[in-house]
Amino acid sequence: MRRGITQEIVIELISELHAWRIRALNVLLTITVIAVAPAIVLVIVEATRNPDQWPAALVFLAIYLFIVGLAVFRHIDPRLRAWGMLLLGYVAGVLAFARGGLAGDGRVYLLVLPILALVLVGMRSGLIMAILSLLTYAVFAITAHLGLMKGWLVHLDNPLALADWIFAGVPFTVVLVTVMTLLWLFNRFQIRTLQAARRTAAELSQAHTRLAARSEELARRARHLEATARVAREAAAIHDVDELLNTTVHLISDRFGFYHAGVFLLDDAGEYAVLRAASSEGGQRMLERGHRLKVGEVGIVGWVAGAGEPRVALDVGEDAVFFDNPDLPRTRSEMALPLKVRDRVIGVLDVQSTEEAAFTEEDVTALQMMADQLAVAIENARLFAVTQASLQELNALYRQYTTQAWERFTAERPQTVRYMLGTPAAEVWRSCFERVRANGEPVTSLERGNGNEGQYTLAIPVRLRGIPIGVLGFRRPAERGAWQPHELAMVEAVAERLGLALENVRLLEEAQRRAHAERLTTEVTARIRTPMDVDTILQTAVKELGQVLRAAQVSVYLTPAEEETA
Repeated sequence: MRRGITQEIVIELISELHAWRIRALNVLLTITVIAVAPAIVLVIVEATRNPDQWPAALVFLAIYLFIVGLAVFRHIDPRLRAWGMLLLGYVAGVLAFARGGLAGDGRVYLLVLPILALVLVGMRSGLIMAILSLLTYAVFAITAHLGLMKGWLVHLDNPLALADWIFAGVPFTVVLVTVMTLLWLFNRFQIRTLQAARRTAAELSQAHTRLAARSEELARRARHLEATARVAREAAAIHDVDELLNTTVHLISDRFGFYHAGVFLLDDAGEYAVLRAASSEGGQRMLERGHRLKVGEVGIVGWVAGAGEPRVALDVGEDAVFFDNPDLPRTRSEMALPLKVRDRVIGVLDVQSTEEAAFTEEDVTALQMMADQLAVAIENARLFAVTQASLQELNALYRQYTTQAWERFTAERPQTVRYMLGTPAAEVWRSCFERVRANGEPVTSLERGNGNEGQYTLAIPVRLRGIPIGVLGFRRPAERGAWQPHELAMVEAVAERLGLALENVRLLEEAQRRAHAERLTTEVTARIRTPMDVDTILQTAVKELGQVLRAAQVSVYLTPAEEETA
């Protein structure tokens, strides 16, 4: 990865350096055109005064016009433009050297041109121009020594001896080599520094990108875990299947950002997967129509319901079993996960997105966990409903048994069991008892006599686990005030405990009665088994049963087999 980053940085630096060289070349050409213009004018004026200078003036004018062309036509390859300027500078330097010799400014041209070549084109071009400048200087030194430059020199006092040219060339060479070396070293240092800086910046950028991606991934996982945990909480709190399914599909759409989420449950026969909850508008229309799919035959949902395995279609157009639903026209990818309880498929969780390849491995894992929890919650809700129905049935049976038991308990007494403290109850407040027995709620009333005196009546039902088995009544004079809420609460608490106490007594009496009956049965059976002949056994049975049952007459008949079948 680091090598790839370095290559990218080098390419980027080369591109930026190339752009900078183009800008520098344009600026340099523009400055040259503007700065040289007055000199060209002076050369032309001088040539006008001195016709012998016209050849040189025309050469300088041609060079100037060429530089103007390089500055104007910027669509030409920058390297060609740079080399064109360097070659023109070289020609100008040679002419300056030929006219001025050591006393002129030719050496300045030969010194500056390699620097410009290194900066504008590259290190190799700078070396070429440096070598060319040194060779040019050497050629002029030899030419001067041979006396060939004597007629060319404008300044006739120029030295022509080779020693003078060598002495003058040494500092020129030293300066040129020193400047080129320093520029080369500085160029390498600058490139390495820029590469290191860019590499560090690129690594930081990639680290930041990875960190951002990791943070987004962690945030996505956190949302998935939050959604899964919420489904678990809702599953524990909600026992209604339809409410649980609606909460789940909307939670999936909100947290995961999917276009549609739906839950299918298999019918009792296991032939169709019936849509029970949906989060999208199209899904709501499907719910209203009672949408269902054939198990193992229609669509991805049907396939998953039949196979019991998850299926993900990253591009529904390429999936052979995809069902093109007109209610969900924007679907581009779909995922269906089985709802399984103890390896038995009870339904399918269907999720659809408007983007292709919208589902990641984290999505599949999180939604599969959610589907497993949802399946367990659905099964628990079903078992809860069955348990509730059984409890209601048991409660109804218990109420029936309790009612019948208390009916038998009160029927065994000649009158209704009633105990009173104080004056016997009057007919005017017996209606309160009847109302309490009818609706099972407390009743209070103010009953006034012929005079101004009156009495407050209170009737509280005596309940046994919600079943009224009696009435507890109170009366007091009106001047003592109406019955207060705390008094009602106290009486109701006493009535509740009274009901439990009465039930305990009834159960005790019933248990004692059963024990007595069992004891008598055992005694009769023991006495019957003692004799060894039939007459004695029958006489003993008749006698003992008559005593136990207090019957006036007891008869026993033994019927022959023929008479029994006749």
